[in-house]
Amino acid sequence: MELPEGQDDSRNVTGVCCCWRRCTNHSKPWWAIGGLVAIFATAGFFGFGLPAIIDAVALAELRIKAGTSAYDRFLDDQVQRFLDIYVFNWTNTDELRNPEVRPHFEELGPYVFSESRHRANVSFDNDDDGASVTYTQKRVWHHIPELSGGDYYNDLVTTLNPVLSTIGNLMEGEPLQSVLDNLIMVNSLGELLYQNVPVHQLLFDGYPEVLLSLKDLLMIIPPGSLPDFNWPPSNRFGWFGERNDSFTFDGTFQMGTGADDRRYTGILRQWNDQERVPHYRGLCGEVRGSAGEVWPPLGRVLGLDSIRPVALFLPEVCSAITLRPSSRYTLNGLDGELWVADDSNFDNGHTIMGTECQCTAADLDQCPVYAPGVRDVSACRFGIPLVSYPHFYLADPRYAGAVSGLTPDRTLHEYRLALHPFTGIPMAVSGRLQYNMHLRDNGFTLFQGVPDVVIPAFWVEERMVLSEDMVSKLKLMDTLRQWSVYVAYGICGLGGILYALTLYAVIFVWKD
Repeated sequence: MELPEGQDDSRNVTGVCCCWRRCTNHSKPWWAIGGLVAIFATAGFFGFGLPAIIDAVALAELRIKAGTSAYDRFLDDQVQRFLDIYVFNWTNTDELRNPEVRPHFEELGPYVFSESRHRANVSFDNDDDGASVTYTQKRVWHHIPELSGGDYYNDLVTTLNPVLSTIGNLMEGEPLQSVLDNLIMVNSLGELLYQNVPVHQLLFDGYPEVLLSLKDLLMIIPPGSLPDFNWPPSNRFGWFGERNDSFTFDGTFQMGTGADDRRYTGILRQWNDQERVPHYRGLCGEVRGSAGEVWPPLGRVLGLDSIRPVALFLPEVCSAITLRPSSRYTLNGLDGELWVADDSNFDNGHTIMGTECQCTAADLDQCPVYAPGVRDVSACRFGIPLVSYPHFYLADPRYAGAVSGLTPDRTLHEYRLALHPFTGIPMAVSGRLQYNMHLRDNGFTLFQGVPDVVIPAFWVEERMVLSEDMVSKLKLMDTLRQWSVYVAYGICGLGGILYALTLYAVIFVWKD
């Protein structure tokens, strides 16, 4: 049957083409454009929408809030930690007053301990909608003989008496110095050296120290006449004796939870209920940075040149140290970034501007007291007057040159921290610090004629590596975020090809 005049076959296509072949050349470009819009919208979802959803879910889980995975890790992170301790044995003490002979030290160890951390007294602060949390923590160490490089119970060590050294240096120039010196000599309380002391007593179990009985004798002296000594509670001295299994030694922390701003997650606000510590001036006295276990999410992987340094607060030195980005870091296929501590942390204002506040001399005109490479923390921690990197790494060469047996090595002695960039979760830690004592003629009888030298006592490495289970979870999250972008690129490529074909068809095929 013939169609009426003026009527064509387009009446069979009612504006919605059920079959491409039945579409007119006029409608085909519009359908092609609609398809391209849908393709690029899908690419936009995979390129921006899906990563944003993944990021939002992940960031919500990184807040320190009941019910989140970050909160569970904060209370008990189940991370396997170790503490390696290397002790310096002084082998030629018989030549102590011989100016031609340098003190020689033999490194013993490592003595390896497992370390577990426990939170207690956890309370969220209600006045800021849970934006901060206050807590205490204890660290518990257990010796692991099979991993150790020495005999913890039978190895003997000779070292400078830390109690006598600390008291002697603190009392130098004090009006009652001669009185205290006479008390020590008359009562035979002082020995310049600890000789042949078992390592287990020197570190954790404690060594009988008769000098600590001075705290009873000094009760007769009016308050304020002597410097404020932070006496150990017992008459035994061990470097770690008061720290093991103690909820009070590390102090009380208040840190941000990220509830108000993810940038403040894990950042300390107060330590021992103070925003500043009294031991340092200026920036060095500010309570700042992370306590180590929780860090704010750092965002996507950036170029190392664009990453700012981070601060790590160490109760051992009552201050924060600075870590700077160093290089990429990979753990079982998980990409991260490595941060290292540099020489600014122990400079004392000697060569690096801004580090003057690390000098603890009472008179600012006396600063810097020490050459670069050590920090005086005697006002903070009794019996640990000087802290440095192991073997005086990054320190003035005069320190290592004044003794023998020390060989600074970046690979062995650098302080390192690897972080997962997006979540801020620590991937690996090698926290290395050395504890030293300043031997010099300070006016006490027992120190007459001794050389002026910094004596290394021991150094520690606190180390951990992220568990394989956590590595797998972070890799899955990174993979989802990365592949969504790759899918977006693929769809965009397909869209580009279809766009070119559409343009060709519009010009050459559908022109009629």
